[in-house]
Amino acid sequence: MTCKTGNSAIHTITAFLLALLASVQVNAQNTYDLDALADGQLILNLNATEQTSVDQDTLNVFMQYTAQGRDTVALQDEVNRVLREARDILDDTDNIVFSIQQYNVYPIDRGNTSSPTWRAQQGIQMQSMNSEALLVVTARLQDAGLVISNMNYSLSSERYEAVSDSLMAAALAKLQARADEVARLLDKDSARLIEINLNGSQDFAAPMFGMSEMRLSAAAGAMSVPVAEPGRAQVTFTVNARALLAP
Repeated sequence: MTCKTGNSAIHTITAFLLALLASVQVNAQNTYDLDALADGQLILNLNATEQTSVDQDTLNVFMQYTAQGRDTVALQDEVNRVLREARDILDDTDNIVFSIQQYNVYPIDRGNTSSPTWRAQQGIQMQSMNSEALLVVTARLQDAGLVISNMNYSLSSERYEAVSDSLMAAALAKLQARADEVARLLDKDSARLIEINLNGSQDFAAPMFGMSEMRLSAAAGAMSVPVAEPGRAQVTFTVNARALLAP
């Protein structure tokens, strides 16, 4: 199933849901009082699952700078200088969300209590839907001394919501169609959804990606740009409902 959701499609889905859910209870509990059923009325339990695979659209990169030595003041000054340079690079780039975090200073040879070796490090978390721009910036930060700790693709919340809304509409339409068909087979005049439980999810399996070798380009005199390709995310939407069939 392929989902293509534009503004017009979103408006159509919204109108459909408002009409369908106008008199429906949407919750996780079955609250309808079966003792209140009139003669000839029936309660029908239904469920439907819709799913689709979509391209991940957001690149996430976490990088760190690490310095080691015995002089903690000099180490921290080095980290501060490099991270300030990294921040300046990111400030000059559009469409990249970033945060500078995880500043740690700690001894790495605790046995030498008189003159231990210390490690100072700080990281940058970056995210962008413009993966090409982020990869270029990543190479510049590598050239400044930072190292990639993790790189992966994910599905943005905006894209996930648009896809899950489309799947929800399809699942609800399927349930209503099933309820109408059961009503016809049982010679009932109407089928109305009265309780609905909605559950959307996506799998978070690690996407496939690759990185170029971490070496200097002899021609350009700068770090080669890393290579990354997005994977696909499986989005699933399940609807459990009860329908009231009436004569």
